[in-house]
Amino acid sequence: MEIINGVKRLPFSGQVLYLALGNFDGVHRGHQMIIRKTVEAAKKGGGISAALIFDPHPLIFLHPERPFVLLSELADRAEIMSELGLQYLIVESFTAEISQLSPEHFVRNYLLDKLGVKTVFTGIDYSYGQQGAGSAETMRYWGDKLGFTVDVSTMLKYRGKEVSSSRIRTLLLSGAVKEAAELLNYYFFRTGKVIEGYGIGKQMVYPTANIAASPRLLWPGKGVYLTAVGNLNGGYLFGVTNVGSRPTFSHYDTSVETHILDFCGTIYNYSIRLFFLEKLRDTKTFSSAQQLKEQIRRDIEAGRKLIPYYKQETNSSGNPLQSGCSVLRS
Repeated sequence: MEIINGVKRLPFSGQVLYLALGNFDGVHRGHQMIIRKTVEAAKKGGGISAALIFDPHPLIFLHPERPFVLLSELADRAEIMSELGLQYLIVESFTAEISQLSPEHFVRNYLLDKLGVKTVFTGIDYSYGQQGAGSAETMRYWGDKLGFTVDVSTMLKYRGKEVSSSRIRTLLLSGAVKEAAELLNYYFFRTGKVIEGYGIGKQMVYPTANIAASPRLLWPGKGVYLTAVGNLNGGYLFGVTNVGSRPTFSHYDTSVETHILDFCGTIYNYSIRLFFLEKLRDTKTFSSAQQLKEQIRRDIEAGRKLIPYYKQETNSSGNPLQSGCSVLRS
């Protein structure tokens, strides 16, 4: 898949375009359904498949005062879309000018004049234009009037639960990473650089890789998790990861620390990927280093008991969690 920075740089002018519209934050099962529809229609119609997203996210641009964090980096969204077979991801800068376009002008200026769409694919909750005045229904109206097809997907339900970015955020913040993975169709992951920590874990014979936690991104709620750690020699290992603060030794600084099981080495400044598999426990405050050391031992023991299940699951789903392999579970 090719990423196009702005509609002015399109390499496929004049070709039949099938376009997916949305923010696609998280690229969850509902988003994946829309992307797959787009790809399949383009193949059947002999055209080009693409998605158009705005960066930064319109909510961040329009309401910087609101505490809004993303489920996925742009690069992660692109990776998943590529796995789904999408040919192009068009990333358009979201500006004050774009935010003031009426729904009609957005359709005419972007979808028709600049992109020349044949069919648009989107979800029932899609909004566009000034103050979000445009909806999926108004998109259908403009499609009928101006000569392009609009395919609107209803809210997807998976095992009786609605799939939405807001629901996934709620699950992740509560630590329910296993439930979130069901709606995402992949294990929630974060990619970050290993930075130098305080060295406390090493002193207790449980060295940790400290991950630079971007404040722009949502991380699972405070707690201890079983994780899979990717980008290590082209494969993965399992780990026990603490997300939150270090109340025993510091002044509640946010931290992401992973003890990688069966690993010995120095990986400072390396970029690793953490797949959050299951929450092991909530965070606790310990009165001594010995109590913390004993708890870490129990956490590792609990994590090791779960590893055979995840090895079996990833092998059966065709997702070994390896660097360069599909992050999608099915």
